Amino acid sequence: MLIAEIFEIERYATKDGPGIRTVIFFKGCNLRCAWCQNPESQSLKKEVIFHKNLCKACGRCMERCPEDAVHYDEDFGFITDSERCSACGLCVENCIYDARAMMGQTYTPEGLFEEIKRDIPFFVESDGGITVSGGEPMLNTDFLKAFFKICREYGIHIAMETAGCVAYEKFEEIQDFVDLFFYDIKQLDSDVHEFWTGVRNEPILGNIKRLSDAGKRIIVRIPVIPCVNHTVEDQMKIYDFLKSLDIERVELLAYHRLGLGKYRGLGRQYKLESVESLEQGDLENYVSLGKKMGLAIRAGSI
Repeated sequence: MLIAEIFEIERYATKDGPGIRTVIFFKGCNLRCAWCQNPESQSLKKEVIFHKNLCKACGRCMERCPEDAVHYDEDFGFITDSERCSACGLCVENCIYDARAMMGQTYTPEGLFEEIKRDIPFFVESDGGITVSGGEPMLNTDFLKAFFKICREYGIHIAMETAGCVAYEKFEEIQDFVDLFFYDIKQLDSDVHEFWTGVRNEPILGNIKRLSDAGKRIIVRIPVIPCVNHTVEDQMKIYDFLKSLDIERVELLAYHRLGLGKYRGLGRQYKLESVESLEQGDLENYVSLGKKMGLAIRAGSI
C-alpha cells in the first residue's frame, strides 16, 4: 500500500501558484540547508516537536513514554530522541498543556484526496488548485503519481515545489501531471552549495535544464541568504545561468529566522542563529540587477 507522511496541509494559500490553493507539505528531504525554515520536514519519519513556552515541567511525557525516548535537556527542555521514539503518540496525548505535537500524519493517495476534496469549490471559483511541497515531495514519486491521477480526474491544477535533487527519471514519472514547477536554485558554485546544503548541485542544475527543454512551466525561487549567496557576484552567476533556460520568472525570497523555535523544539542547534533576517526591501538591488540582465524577476517572501 502506498503511504506518505504529511506534516501540514495549508488551506487558502495564495502565494504558491494561481488562485486559491491547498498546499500539502510532505515529510522527507535529502538536503540539509542550514537555513531550512521547516526542520520538521527533513526526516521521512514522524517526530515529536516540543513547545518549551507551553511546558509546565510536570514530567508526564517522560513517565508515559514506553521507549524511554524523552529526556530533559537544559537548553531545549523535554526533547524526544527520534532514534528511540516509536511515534506512539503517548507523550503527546498525555501532555495536558499542549506542549508536544506529532509532526507527521500517514496518508494513502486516496485518503489525501479525500482530505483536500472539500476545497475543490474554491479551486473552481479562483482557478486555483493544489501545491505539493515539503521537505522534498519528489522523494514520494510513486505516491505522487497515484495522487495526481486522482486529482486529474477532477480537473485540479497541480503545482510542485522542489529542490530538484533527484534522478531525472523521477521527474519523467510525474512531470506530465504537473502544471507548474517552483524550482529552488541556491548557489551556482557546487562546493559552496555542498557546504551549506550537504549535496552538490550538478543534478539540480541538470534537471532544471531538462525540464526547461521539455517545455515545462517553471518559476525559479532563490532564497537570498547572508553568507550563502548574498553577494552581487553570487546572484549574477545564478541569473546568467537562468538566462539560458526557458522559465516564466524568478522570485527572490528574503531570509528569515522564523524556524528557530522549531529547531529548539526538535533539540537541534540552528547554524545561522547569529545571522539577522532580511527584509523584502533588501532585495531590491538584486531585482534591479536581474531585470538589467533580462530576467522577469521580483521579490517575495519565504
